[in-house]
Amino acid sequence: MTILNDLLGNVALLIISTSIWTFGHQHLPKMTPSLKSAIFGSVMAIGTICVMNLRFQFIPGVLLDLRYAFIAIAGLFGGPVAVLFPTVTALVWRTMVGGTGLWVGLPQIAVAAAVGIAGFHIARGRIPNTRSITAFAAAVAASGVGGFFIAVPLDSWVTVMPKVVAPFSALLFAAAFLAAQAIAHEMRRQQTSAENRMYRAVIEALPDCLNAKDTEGRFLVANPATADLMGADDAEALIGRSDFDFYPLATAREFRVPESELMAAGVPTTCEQRFGNADGGVSWLSTLKAPLRDDDGTVVGIITHNREITAQKLMEQELAQTQRRLADAIASMADGFAMFDSGGTQVFCNTHYLELFPKTSDVRSNGTGLRFIIRTAIERGEEVAVVGDIDNVIERTFAALTSKGDRQMRLADGRWINARTRQTEEGGCLIVYSDVTAAKDADAHLRSLNQRLEAMALHDGLTGLLNRRAFDIELDAAVVRARGGGETFSLLMIDVDHFKAFNDTYGHPAGDDCLRAIGNRVRTALRSYFGAQVARYGGEEIAAILPHAREGEANAVASLVVSAVRALGLAHVGSDRAIVTVSIGVAVWHHGVMTSSADVLVAADKGLYSAKAAGRDCVKAIETGMSLARNS
Repeated sequence: MTILNDLLGNVALLIISTSIWTFGHQHLPKMTPSLKSAIFGSVMAIGTICVMNLRFQFIPGVLLDLRYAFIAIAGLFGGPVAVLFPTVTALVWRTMVGGTGLWVGLPQIAVAAAVGIAGFHIARGRIPNTRSITAFAAAVAASGVGGFFIAVPLDSWVTVMPKVVAPFSALLFAAAFLAAQAIAHEMRRQQTSAENRMYRAVIEALPDCLNAKDTEGRFLVANPATADLMGADDAEALIGRSDFDFYPLATAREFRVPESELMAAGVPTTCEQRFGNADGGVSWLSTLKAPLRDDDGTVVGIITHNREITAQKLMEQELAQTQRRLADAIASMADGFAMFDSGGTQVFCNTHYLELFPKTSDVRSNGTGLRFIIRTAIERGEEVAVVGDIDNVIERTFAALTSKGDRQMRLADGRWINARTRQTEEGGCLIVYSDVTAAKDADAHLRSLNQRLEAMALHDGLTGLLNRRAFDIELDAAVVRARGGGETFSLLMIDVDHFKAFNDTYGHPAGDDCLRAIGNRVRTALRSYFGAQVARYGGEEIAAILPHAREGEANAVASLVVSAVRALGLAHVGSDRAIVTVSIGVAVWHHGVMTSSADVLVAADKGLYSAKAAGRDCVKAIETGMSLARNS
């Protein structure tokens, strides 16, 4: 009896144990990985007991069996938990049997366990491939025959090796290889089955349509979303049917065209498909079609992925319509409009923008930088000539135009342009250019008109001097300055002598001419006095305010005015001097005596009366304290 005949039962037991596990474990309820490894190790332990009872006795006390394959297989696929069961079983059983080979068999059992655990850690949770299993089986074979080289004398190796060691190691290798391949194959099948279930669940839950057709366009497989799109009861109702069973003939033929082109070209393609619904509406699909090939690479069908994009298409159409409306609105704007990105590059403009800048319209195109546009406008004389460093001016202008706010600029041709800038969320800016030349001209005209009206409101229409209202304002201001800063001033009250007689003799037009002449002469006489204010106080009276003037200086100025009017030589037969003359009362502001404009007016008026009483054509200044006392 040979070793192969005696150990064939061992091989059968290994196949039976492996089959029990591969076919039975899938029926076990869900359990933890550790518990599952323990059950797997128990199966291998039972197999170990069985093969150790069907052993081959090489020599008395030296027993051979396939226990090493069971132990290593348990370690490779179950890890430390599983390998513990057959290892302990083999150690205990071999110890109980005893014999001369005990001291060699026990270490070999440990080596087989180590081989299984090493394979488990090398695999790191992956399913071993054929190369890994081959190396594993070789290690198992080595672990089972290593003891021969120790226990058998060297002179017996020539006889023992070919008859026992070689057949036994080959049997160990084959048993471990076949058992590992069987378990690995089952693990791959389970993995593939789990992946298929996962893929199927994903495909069925996919909101997009996914299906496969044969070369004739008949459905081979489809997900529920495809059935919903086609109007079928479920996905099974599509199998064996085509688009011609669900769509009008023209639509089905249109759908068939890209499928025929795909099968001819053999490369994936994408397209958008538009079709009418049964309710009269229109739907859009974004479709990806890819060839379905067999193992030889022959195209045997089509894989189709459809996504309904009807809402997207409607949104795109609405967006396009909105963009057209916006473009039309911008194009019809009375103002120029330009858009620049975050780097200052022009990305959009309307026609009026180009019309506003005719000298640089050729460079104000999309893709041109704003700095270059500014430089060109300066160099071509469209903008006002630059004074100083042109690069510095360009940077300042660029910063102003791209910052939020309004900026007005005057072009070389005299036009005024207002640039209103608003920044975008992306860091760019929108600029609206408006020609405000007419508004600027109107504003300037209005300011001029207002100045003229203001002058008319503050000046006497006959003499051109300040009027009474303006005089009161100036006098109050002089009083405030005098009270607050310790300043002084003088007031001249001028009256034309015998003016009623002049009007009666020469008429009112001549009287007006007389007043204008006197007003001009008084204004001329006081022109050299800085800050002097001359006003027509009323009728034939003229008042003059002399800032900082004290009594002596005021009297001298008043005497100059009397002489200047006398020098006019205006004939006046009603006067004892035969010419037009004036009388002047002088009042000087005194601190602690005067408190208001009324005080200084009263003093000047007293002085005027005194001048008239003294024969007219003269100047009188009444002492302030006495004047106020008499008035009180």
